[in-house]
Amino acid sequence: METTATEPTPSTTEADPSTPETPPFRTSVAADKFVRFVHIVFEPRAYTTALYLLLSFPLGLMYFVVLVGGAVFGALFAAVLIGVLILVAVMILAWGFALLERDLAIWLLGAQVAPLSLPSTDVVSTWRMLGRHLRQKTTWRSFAYLLVKMPFGFFATTLTVAVAGPPTFGILYPLIRVLTEGPTPDNIGPLIVLGPISVLGLALALHVLGFVGRAWGRFAADMLGVGVEERQVWEARRRAEEADRSRRELIVNVSHELRTPIASIQAHVDSLLLPEADRPDQKEIDRRLRVTAAETRRLADLIEDLLMLARADSQELKVSNRAIDVGPIVEQVIQALAPLARNERQVTVSLEETPAHLWAIADPDRLAQVLTNLVRNAINYTPEGGVVSIRVGSAADHIQIAVADTGVGISADDLTHIFERFYRADSSRTRDTGGFGLGLSIARELLEAMGGSLSATSQTGLGSTFWISLRRAEQS
Repeated sequence: METTATEPTPSTTEADPSTPETPPFRTSVAADKFVRFVHIVFEPRAYTTALYLLLSFPLGLMYFVVLVGGAVFGALFAAVLIGVLILVAVMILAWGFALLERDLAIWLLGAQVAPLSLPSTDVVSTWRMLGRHLRQKTTWRSFAYLLVKMPFGFFATTLTVAVAGPPTFGILYPLIRVLTEGPTPDNIGPLIVLGPISVLGLALALHVLGFVGRAWGRFAADMLGVGVEERQVWEARRRAEEADRSRRELIVNVSHELRTPIASIQAHVDSLLLPEADRPDQKEIDRRLRVTAAETRRLADLIEDLLMLARADSQELKVSNRAIDVGPIVEQVIQALAPLARNERQVTVSLEETPAHLWAIADPDRLAQVLTNLVRNAINYTPEGGVVSIRVGSAADHIQIAVADTGVGISADDLTHIFERFYRADSSRTRDTGGFGLGLSIARELLEAMGGSLSATSQTGLGSTFWISLRRAEQS
């Protein structure tokens, strides 16, 4: 008997084409928008903005009454001294009110407002200072701002009370009743029903007030701060004065630095030009020639350093940045200086274990120059039996090289100045090592040209550490 098996037919359900499909993520997008809309209720800036707008009319009214009343009263009695004094007092009060308004706009509205005036180092009399103040455009812009504050304040305060008052009352009144009378059904009901509606109303009010506050904050930034052109002119003049002062200091410092080696060279050469009977013996002549040669090299180094700083000042300091393996350069510097440190000063130069293939963006020759300078400085300022250690590490986006010594350290006061040109933390000791106070300044200039940085940490009596930071590069 044969049995014929019938394969079951799979049951398929076809979608009704007439049924509309819900667009994907529409629900989540709407929920996100709703959350962002309501989240303003929890933002402190929204409430500081509302507070600023609420206080705008009382403050604006005070500004108007004081300034306009004082100006009218002072003008009426301008023929006598008291009228002039009143007008001066009005100007001082206007400046004080403008400073207050600037601070309020920054603190409560979060506006970015430039300073009301630019700093000046000129020492002038009170009347000249007043005249300069009256010639500034910011003075009259701020005065106009204070007068406009009253009509804006009337609008802002009225708007704040109208849009934020009802929802705030709808939240606080039921809540206060629950807290004072207890959670009875009569008190819980209004809180449950009116609470969510009031929260939505408060969120809407805060959005409206935030828009008004941002608009007024931009207006305050335009009226209460110096203009862009004024800042640019001031900055250009400041840079010119700073460059002129730097040039004068450079001339003084260079003259001072040149005097010592030139005097030494002149004295030794003059002694060699004495009559034969007065000349020293050959051994002394050889010593003086060696001193003359050493001082000549010092002068050549000073001139080279000055030329490099001049190129840095004129933005002509050129470096050939590329991806380099830092490890071999560090090892090369240590191999060159470690024997000299051990033989001449009994100082040990060590390199901590370095991870392989640490690549950075730098100029290999300039990096070797900076490292040589830092390691040599560390050797010179480390006492006999001390240690100079170099370690190389990496972070997410940079390579760091640390040069540490066990010397006397650098005081906190000196540490803030060590990268300044011709600065010496210890003048007598720096002269013993042949330095001019330019090495660290040049090292920082070179590293910044390579896109890196140089910093220092120190503890008196324990030593110092100089940190080189370079941009990390992908291995090529």
